[in-house]
Amino acid sequence: MKNLSYKVVDGGGIIRSIQNHGIRTLPHRFRAAYADRAGTRYYKEGRFVSIFYDASPKILSEVENVLKMDEQVLRHTHLKAQNKMWFCNISREDKNPYIRKVLSMEKKAKLNVNNLAPE
Repeated sequence: MKNLSYKVVDGGGIIRSIQNHGIRTLPHRFRAAYADRAGTRYYKEGRFVSIFYDASPKILSEVENVLKMDEQVLRHTHLKAQNKMWFCNISREDKNPYIRKVLSMEKKAKLNVNNLAPE
């Protein structure tokens, strides 16, 4: 985790949090690419860890390469987290509920102004 954190920070990213979810039973027996020092290649349990960070796409690919090269990592997944502010960054009107709401309010206000204008 330390090497991964250094890679993100050196690339200009920010580590938001690191969470250790403990050792859990895996959904099925996982096979590692190579046997470890004890000769074990199949695993029924594994440690689950989540790292929340902000970084550029270039750093994302470098982090993936670090995870692929680490023999202690059985599987890794990258997910793009969405928060409440995520919608504010979308410029497409059909996907952004806030822009749709403002546009509908402007449309109603325009209709009201047109109805009040003398002919």
